[in-house]
Amino acid sequence: MGMDRKDVMETAIQLERDGRKFYHNAAEKASNDIARQMFESLAEDEVRHIEWLESVSPGENTAGSVNRALYGRLRGIFKDAPETVMKAAASCEDDINAMRLAIEMEEKSAAAYATWAEESEADDVRELCEMLADVERFHRELIENSMEYLQHPGDWFMVEEGWHFDGG
Repeated sequence: MGMDRKDVMETAIQLERDGRKFYHNAAEKASNDIARQMFESLAEDEVRHIEWLESVSPGENTAGSVNRALYGRLRGIFKDAPETVMKAAASCEDDINAMRLAIEMEEKSAAAYATWAEESEADDVRELCEMLADVERFHRELIENSMEYLQHPGDWFMVEEGWHFDGG
């Protein structure tokens, strides 16, 4: 049996809070303005997600009462997040390593939501989990795009601007 809507909501809100902390810390440590702006934007996005999640569950005090047992299950996904995630962010030698860690976090979140969607018997929970998985995948794509820009700006411009080369 899959998770119920309340468990998903509480877990999602906590994941967004953890993500916001990670992105805020990564922005403070970023040495490149583009990386800093990307991390700041992702931190702001996590706040918007928390507000949205809280608004779709009226009457439930999801912001103040995270299901500790459920969050404990997530510790396996994030290898004792958020403490380890924060230490890893602090020890990143450069912005690219922070981005790689962020991509890993987004992938694990998306995978967890996808699993919960598959296991859910309730249509509303399945739809919620699928939507949350899509949000995490979108974040991953944004981070990958920023990484590509920093590592290979010429290739990034070629793809983003749709450059074409003629053979003549």
